[in-house]
Amino acid sequence: MMKAIKKLSGPKTLFVVGLVYTFIITVAFLSSAAVVPKVNIPYLDKVFHALIHGVLSFIWLWFAFSVDKSHISGKAVIVVLVLCFSYGITIEVAQDWFTASREFDLLDVLANGVGGVLGFLSFDKVKFKLVN
Repeated sequence: MMKAIKKLSGPKTLFVVGLVYTFIITVAFLSSAAVVPKVNIPYLDKVFHALIHGVLSFIWLWFAFSVDKSHISGKAVIVVLVLCFSYGITIEVAQDWFTASREFDLLDVLANGVGGVLGFLSFDKVKFKLVN
């Protein structure tokens, strides 16, 4: 299994994975709210925002790590996290401006930020296992 992970951890592959994942979640976040199942669990959507953005930041941190030959600078971490957080804000604004069934939600932005931090913490915990 580790050989498969090493093969998939090349910069080109991770870049494509990052782009595809970003595209998929963009489409999902800008889709009509009518296609989202209604579940009566308070703040469950915030948990999903955090998970989705955690994975987003994890993928892009892994990409940055692979580009710099299994090293990542503090500056690169900050750039990735700021870009992922900015993306989350942009999606929230786009939901408000361009969809009829969704609106800007500050708690979603907060959940996106929490997810980014969780993605970083997860990445930091396993980063050297991804290459060894």
